[in-house]
Amino acid sequence: MFYVALYLSMLVIGYFGGYRMRNRRIGEKASEVIMMVFISLLVLVMGLRMGSNQQVIDNIGPIGLISLAFTVLLWIGTCFAVSVARRLMRLDKWGFLHEKTPGGQGSLTGDGDTPEETVMLKHIDDVEENADRKTGNDNSMTRLILLMLALGLAIGFFGIRTVLDHEQMLVFDDLSSKALVVGLCIMILAIGYGMGLSGEVIRALSKIGARVLVIPVAILVGTTISAILIGLIFPQITVRESMAIGYGYGWYTYAPICIGHAGHQVASAISFMHNVLRELGGIVLIPVLAKRIGYIETASIPGIGVMDVALPILQRATRDEIIAYAFAIGLFEELFTTVLVPLAIG
Repeated sequence: MFYVALYLSMLVIGYFGGYRMRNRRIGEKASEVIMMVFISLLVLVMGLRMGSNQQVIDNIGPIGLISLAFTVLLWIGTCFAVSVARRLMRLDKWGFLHEKTPGGQGSLTGDGDTPEETVMLKHIDDVEENADRKTGNDNSMTRLILLMLALGLAIGFFGIRTVLDHEQMLVFDDLSSKALVVGLCIMILAIGYGMGLSGEVIRALSKIGARVLVIPVAILVGTTISAILIGLIFPQITVRESMAIGYGYGWYTYAPICIGHAGHQVASAISFMHNVLRELGGIVLIPVLAKRIGYIETASIPGIGVMDVALPILQRATRDEIIAYAFAIGLFEELFTTVLVPLAIG
């Protein structure tokens, strides 16, 4: 909870700083440069940590394949649940709320016969044009992320892991963890500053209101149903173990330990790899899938990491208002994990 408060504070401070400068647009280009530099460094450090982590290396193989299949199936289930919830709330794939026109037709199906429909359709065209423009930028960002991740994994595996002893590895883990927190604070500050410069975020979020809380509930429902089905499919784990793994939501420093302490060693190993894959996979897939499956659905992919390590990538691949969903998802998933993993594993 400390980090949730820390990151949210950085976002608020950055927002009000940018809002005060919105008429002069000071620092707009600089914040974009800072974002890209620190995204690259963030992914590099994560790659270094994962490549040098012996537990990750030990679980590559049959456990890794099961974990990959588990992760993909869980992504499909949660994204489907979020998509259903989004449509029920009349949100389009970009996360915009579309009220019905006086004639009773939704804004996405109108023919432009009324002034209201004409404005709505023009707005949608503008959003789609902006998404098309972002796709080219996101392809570059995806290549950069993959490059930095591969570089970090290689250096971690062939360099750090072989050079440092156990005590030195503990120091490296501590320093790299602190570096991630500092880097994230700087990036989230830059995100908030950019949001303040636009000056439209508060007005847009006021329209969303309590709807933002529906998405974490949809993720919980999708996770539960998917985990039950996965537990019935894979003979290596029980339904109870599968639910405990699913409720980890990418928190690989908590869920695997909790499951292991309960005596479920295979499930603990699968949980660790699944949560690692969920966080790293989310970072790589967000720019690729944002336009294809929907902005809010994309926010559900990384798990808890959507409100920290994946947040700057999500903001660049989607739009500022989706950050509200990211924090709601991350906060509730942290609460779900803390409570539901011990309950599920017994």
